[in-house]
Amino acid sequence: MQRKYLEEVTNTKADISGAFSHVLFLHTIWHYRFWVLISVAFSTSAAWIYLRYATPQFQVTASILIRDDSKGTQLGDKTLENLGFFTPESNVDNEIEVLKSRTLMESVINDLQLYTQYHASGRIKTTELYEKSPFQLTFLNHKEDPAGKKNVSTYDVSLGNKNRFILSGHSVHINGTFGDTVCLPQGKAILDRTIQPFAAEDKYAITVSDKDQLVEKYSKGLSVSATNKMVSMVSFSLNEVLPAKGEAILERLISNYLQASIHDKNRMADSTLAFINQNLDEVSRELTSIEKQIEHFRRANHLTDKDENVRQLLVRSDRYTLDRNNLSIQMKVVRALQTYLGERPESIVPSSLVLKDPTFTALVQKYNELQLVRRGTLMSMEETHPSVQSMNAQLDLLRTDLLASINAQFQDIQFSLSGIDLLNNDFQEKLDRVPAQERIFLEYARQQQIKQDLYIYLLKKRVETAISKSSTLANAQIIDAPKSGSEPVKPNKQLVLLMSGFIGLGFPIAVLHLKDILNDKIRSRSELTAYVEAPVLAEIGHVNQIGSNMVETQNLNPVAEQFRVLRTNIQFVSASGEVKTILLTSSMGGEGKSFIAINLSHSLAMAGKKVILLELDLRRPRLAAYLNLKTNGFTDYVISDTELNDVIQQSRTQHQFDVLTCGTQPPNPFEMLAIPKVKTMISRLKDEYDYIILDTPPVGLVADARMLSEFADLCIYVVRQQFTFKHQMETIREIYESKQLPGFYLVLNDVRAMPGYENTYGYHQQQKSPFFIKNSM
Repeated sequence: MQRKYLEEVTNTKADISGAFSHVLFLHTIWHYRFWVLISVAFSTSAAWIYLRYATPQFQVTASILIRDDSKGTQLGDKTLENLGFFTPESNVDNEIEVLKSRTLMESVINDLQLYTQYHASGRIKTTELYEKSPFQLTFLNHKEDPAGKKNVSTYDVSLGNKNRFILSGHSVHINGTFGDTVCLPQGKAILDRTIQPFAAEDKYAITVSDKDQLVEKYSKGLSVSATNKMVSMVSFSLNEVLPAKGEAILERLISNYLQASIHDKNRMADSTLAFINQNLDEVSRELTSIEKQIEHFRRANHLTDKDENVRQLLVRSDRYTLDRNNLSIQMKVVRALQTYLGERPESIVPSSLVLKDPTFTALVQKYNELQLVRRGTLMSMEETHPSVQSMNAQLDLLRTDLLASINAQFQDIQFSLSGIDLLNNDFQEKLDRVPAQERIFLEYARQQQIKQDLYIYLLKKRVETAISKSSTLANAQIIDAPKSGSEPVKPNKQLVLLMSGFIGLGFPIAVLHLKDILNDKIRSRSELTAYVEAPVLAEIGHVNQIGSNMVETQNLNPVAEQFRVLRTNIQFVSASGEVKTILLTSSMGGEGKSFIAINLSHSLAMAGKKVILLELDLRRPRLAAYLNLKTNGFTDYVISDTELNDVIQQSRTQHQFDVLTCGTQPPNPFEMLAIPKVKTMISRLKDEYDYIILDTPPVGLVADARMLSEFADLCIYVVRQQFTFKHQMETIREIYESKQLPGFYLVLNDVRAMPGYENTYGYHQQQKSPFFIKNSM
C-alpha cells in the first residue's frame, strides 16, 4: 500500500511538471534575463551603428501610357489563330520587353557615361558624387579592357588648385591642367572642372566600371510592369543611392525609348517614300518619252490640230480610256508590290500603295505591325530565339497570304481588262476607218494619258506619306516624370531595429533551447520518472563543500531536511514489512551513492536506530578516507581468522553508527563477495543492528550489486542530476521491470534549484557551516 502511494505521488508530480514545461522554460529565460537584456542591447547597438553608416537607397518612379493598338482583333486574325499559326499578343507586353532590354539600357549608360563614377573619401565611408563632383571625366572613345578582364579601375584625384590636378592609379600618373586630354586604359578622356566647390585637402577618386556589368546591374534593378491589365499604363521603379542619378537614368531611358519608337515609324514612311520616288522616276521617263514621240509625230506629219472626226472618237473613247487607265495603274501597283515582297522579305510593305480591298489592307497592316514587333524583339533577343523564330514563321505565312491576294487581284484586273478590250474592238473597227496619222496619234494620246494619270497618283501618295511622316508621334506618352521619394527605402530603419530586437531576444533563447535539446543527462525528477516509472524516495540537494555532519540535530539546512525526508520515507515503506538491509547502487561511479549511504546512516542513527554501513564496493573503496577510519575491514575478516568485532569501527560522529570498511583491496572482488562467510556475516549483523546499509559497486558496470541483492530488503538506486546519462535509463527501467533488485526505489542526488525558482526550504534559518561531504562520493 505504501509503495503504491509513493508511485502515485511520483507519477502525479511528473505529469504536473510535464504539463507546465513551457512555464519552466519561461522561468529559465527569466533566470538569464540579464544576459537576454545584454544581447538585446548589443544587437540594437549594432543595428544603430549599421543605420548610421549604411548608404541609403531611394526609389525613383515614373509611368507612361502606351498607345496599344492590339485591343481589337483585325480581320484575318481569327482565321489564322484557329489554324494555329498566329496568336495576337498584347502590345503592352511587347513594349515592356523592349523597355527591359539590355540594348536600351546600354544606350542610357553610354549617353550618361554611367561607367564613370566620382567618390569623396570620408573618415569612415566613401560617398558617391554625381552632380556635386568638382570635376568631370568625359570619354572621347570609351573602350573595354583590352585584356578582357571585367575589372573596376579606380584613380585617385588630388586637386592642388583651381586649374591643376594629379590623377594616379593602375600604372597611370598624370599631373595636368583641367581641360587636358588624358590617356587611360579605357580610352582617351577629358578631365574638366565643374562649378562645384572643393577644398585642397579633400580626397577624391574616379571609378571606371565595366559597361557590361553596369548594364547587368541596372537591368536587374529596373522594374517595369503594367499597372493594370485593363489599361496600357506602364510603371517604372529603380532603387538608387543618389536620387538625381536615378531620375536621370529613368528620364533618359524613357526618352531613348520614345525616340526609338518614332524612328521605327519613320523607317516605314522612308521605305514608302523610296518606293514612290523610284516609281516616279520611271513613270516620268516614260511620260517624257511619249510626249517627245507625239511632238515628233506631229512635226513629221504637219499636224496642228485634230479633225472633228478624231475629236468625236476621242470623246467617245474617254470612258474606255479612263477605265483602262485605272486598271493599268492597279496592274502596275500589283506588279510592283509582288516584286517588292519577293525581293525584300524583311522590309515593311508601303502602306500608302495598298489596294483598296479591305482584306488585303488588313493583311498588309498586320504584316507591317509584326515586322516592327520583330525588329523590337531583336533588340533584346538573338535571331535563333524561339520567339523570333515564331515571328518569322508568322511573317512567312502572312507573306504567302499577301502574294495569294495579289495574284487574285492581278487575275481580276486581267479579267476586267479583257472585258474592256472586247468593248474596244468595236471602237477599233471604227478607228480603222480613220486616216493612219489620226489613228497613230490617238494611240500616242492614250499612252500619254495612262502615264500622266499614274504620275499624278504617285505624286499624291508622296505628299500624303510626307505629311504622315512629319506628324509622326511616339507610341507612348509620359504620365508621371521620373521622381524620387523623399524617404529612403533601404535600409528600412523600423525593420532593421525590429529585426535586431528579435535577434537580440531570440539568440539567447535559441542558445538556451539548443542547450536544452542537446542535453543528454537527467535534469529533473519529472524527467527521471518519465523514463522510469519506479517511485522516488527523495531528492537530495547540491552540496558544495566538505565539512561537519549535515544531519546533526541543529543542522536545518535544506539537504539535512531532505535526508530526514528520505529516512521518513524508508520507515514509511518499512511499515508493510521488515526492512533491515538497504542496498545502494548506481549506474556508474561519481553519482553519490557513498555520499547518500553515509548521510542516510547518520540520519537513521540520529533517529535512535543502530546502524552499520558495509563498504562492499571493493573496486573503489573510499569510506576509510572519507570517515577518517582505519583501513582494516571486510576483506580482512573474510580471508582470515580475524573476529568481526575487531574490524567493525564506530563512527566518530554517532555512537549508534558503525562502519565496516573495505579493508585490503582484493584482486578478485566478485569472488570475494561470493564466499559463504559473507552470508553468515550479514545474518549475524541483522541480529545486532536495526539497519544494515550496503554500499555496493555500480550495477551498470559490474555484477556485484546483483549478487548482493539477495541480502537486501530494499534497494536504493542513485541517479545524479546533470550527471547520469539518459541512455542509462534503459538499464534502470529494465532492472525495475524485471525485478532484478528487490524493493526498488530511486533517489535523485545533487539536485540544484531550477533557474527562476527560489529554494523551497527558505523558511529555515540560514546555515553558513559547510556540509559533511560532497554529493559525488
